[in-house]
Amino acid sequence: MTQTSAPISVGPAFESVPAWLSADAAAWAGARPGWWARPLWSVLALLASVAAAIGLEPMAVCSEAAPCGPDWVGMVQFGLAVGMPYWFARLPELALVAAPVLAVIVAWEELPATGWASRSANLAVIAALGLGWAAARARLAARRRQRDLVRQAGAAAVGHGWVKSTGAAPGRGRRGLVPIAVGALLCAVAVGAVVLGLRGVGEDERQAARATRTEAVVTGRTDMTLKVRTHDGRRLTVDALFPEDYRLESTVVVLEDGPWRRLAAEPYDAFDRQLAALAAGLPGLSLLTTGLLARRRAAALRRGEVPALRVLKRWDRKGRSWVYAADDTAGRRPLFSCVCLPVSTGAGEHGKAGGVDDLDDVDEADDVDTADVCTVDGRVPFPAAGLREAVMVGAPYEGGELAFVMTGGGAEASVVDCTVGPVRVP
Repeated sequence: MTQTSAPISVGPAFESVPAWLSADAAAWAGARPGWWARPLWSVLALLASVAAAIGLEPMAVCSEAAPCGPDWVGMVQFGLAVGMPYWFARLPELALVAAPVLAVIVAWEELPATGWASRSANLAVIAALGLGWAAARARLAARRRQRDLVRQAGAAAVGHGWVKSTGAAPGRGRRGLVPIAVGALLCAVAVGAVVLGLRGVGEDERQAARATRTEAVVTGRTDMTLKVRTHDGRRLTVDALFPEDYRLESTVVVLEDGPWRRLAAEPYDAFDRQLAALAAGLPGLSLLTTGLLARRRAAALRRGEVPALRVLKRWDRKGRSWVYAADDTAGRRPLFSCVCLPVSTGAGEHGKAGGVDDLDDVDEADDVDTADVCTVDGRVPFPAAGLREAVMVGAPYEGGELAFVMTGGGAEASVVDCTVGPVRVP
């Protein structure tokens, strides 16, 4: 492998690091998935098909034979449909598992519904989920191809040792802990809401088993109640979730147990508990997955055998780092971008670790609107528009974790930058 013509002054350990040349970088860029695997197409297809399926779904009428009880499978189906667009875009690992689950639920619950229009819309939902699953798998396969190409182009070395040789250790093991903690807390809240909902359903079923069945005639209705007259002449007001489903002068069954009463066709509704479970569970699951992935990738960067390559690097005015091939001195073709923070300034035992530990949980950051994100001691170390040689430690791919070692303005000073967000391919 051809070496860079001007080795950077970060110590003798880096003198043999090969350069990431344009030919190798072009092969790496060409390993990206095809245009059809872009998350945009999967998201648009899913949103359009789900909207059509909801609009064409036949309305169910509450009756004693088919009571309108809490629909737990429907809650899972709705939650997966809401979370799937984000998972298609940002978490293909989670989409790879969730998409087949949602497809099975749709096929089992919705396809038997009457009407060709509704059935066709739900088939379109399953097709959109299939497209999203195939796109997620293609993106993950492209990541593996890109990692393999970088390993072939670079020299294998222990990433933690390479960066530690400059006087810093990236991350100190805290990467991903905040989203893991918040995600676990939200998931616990979701589980608690489900438990409370199931407890309410159980109490309602026990009370209904003890209640007396009374037939009554509907004499009037409001937005939330029915006015009925029993056969013995009593006039009652009963809560109703769907009063419009009951025609005047129709007969309904009322369950009574002392002061407690409800319609036999409308068991306890756990909608508020289900809504709380979805509101906490969806972001909780996403954060937990994001944190676990970030922690695993950062641990591999600190302890695993990772490649090292010489590249060119620059900062834009918003503090985002852009990486170029080592021989692209004109900076014409950026390979990828990422948000970095320094973890050391200087070398040896006086190297000061910081930055990443304070902001080590910006796992899904796309735009950090700060002019001095990549700073050393509160200042931009190099001109934002200028290219700077650096050693890239780690394999770049969409969502990956990297470290960069470069000179920091003095003959012996060095800066180690670590990503605080996933790599983004332009």
